[in-house]
Amino acid sequence: MAIKLSIILASTFVMSGCMDSMHGNQANQFQGAKFNSEGERLYFTGVSSSGDPMIPISGHHHMQMHGGSCVTCHGADKEGGTRMWPRFWVVAPALTFDALSKEYNDGHAHASYDEVALRDAIVMGINPGGEKLHETMPKWKMSDKSLEALVHYLLNGAAHSH
Repeated sequence: MAIKLSIILASTFVMSGCMDSMHGNQANQFQGAKFNSEGERLYFTGVSSSGDPMIPISGHHHMQMHGGSCVTCHGADKEGGTRMWPRFWVVAPALTFDALSKEYNDGHAHASYDEVALRDAIVMGINPGGEKLHETMPKWKMSDKSLEALVHYLLNGAAHSH
């Protein structure tokens, strides 16, 4: 019994280390990068040009412990696809213009995201149909100015060129 427990614990620590590396604070690799807009800066770093951070409220454990930004889960190209440890079956959705502007009928039918709906998703954790987003998605606290810039970037900004 003790051997089985040791194996389970060892496996858990190994997997958590591997999976957490998938969610390493990728925002740090973009510190000092040049951005085309304030919204792009926020998406990649989670910090405004004036130094005010986006603060994750609830959501994915990694964001709560280590901070981060949208890029951590949704990727530099906004294509999503990151698996949400420890819920391996949950994948971060794309935040491209095409993904945000289409209507969904995937069991959670809702209209596309406009500025108001995207603000609600970011700060309240609900989709355009008023349903809660998956629990791994943080609700973010930031200034109104930062929120406006981030929403504008997501709905109008091109992918970042490195």
